[in-house]
Amino acid sequence: MSYEESDARRKSNQGFRTVMDLGMGLFYVGIGLWLTIYKSFGNMPVPPFIAYLLGGMMVVGGAFRFYKGLKAVLPARKETD
Repeated sequence: MSYEESDARRKSNQGFRTVMDLGMGLFYVGIGLWLTIYKSFGNMPVPPFIAYLLGGMMVVGGAFRFYKGLKAVLPARKETD
């Protein structure tokens, strides 16, 4: 495998990872918010403490993952002195 082929493969993987970060970040935030609002997971009721803890962790993790994907999409700002 030549350098150009590996570079093209790495770039295509980065694009896929960015899309996954954005999509899964939104999914985790949505599930986390849903869990904290409804405090149930399907037919299984969840104790409020567990619902808030799990929902909060999902919202924070999803927000971080979305931010990581967004940072890869947006151009980096160059600081000038």
